Amino acid sequence: MEKVLTPKERLQLIRKGNEIFNNGDVEKAAKIYTTTAYKDGLIRVGDYYYFDKKDVLKALHYYFEAKYEKRISEVSERIALVLKKWLSDKPKAHSPKSGK
Repeated sequence: MEKVLTPKERLQLIRKGNEIFNNGDVEKAAKIYTTTAYKDGLIRVGDYYYFDKKDVLKALHYYFEAKYEKRISEVSERIALVLKKWLSDKPKAHSPKSGK
């Protein structure tokens, strides 16, 4: 059976997660934020991956965890624009090699 955190335990874990995040261990902090369902922390982790690491998909994962609709929409639109550009780019025609 899964243990439910008391509000006090949750707060202590969030504080520990913030300390860990501020010391640079983003992955470990992300685990704590996920466990405690701490939306602000999850958003900070998402922002770290989105803005600092340029890892859009990893950022999107944390935005979904936090249910951060504003950034989910922004990132999704950006991905859609990139895909649209890729699909609209015509491949360069190669001239057939002469058999002569």
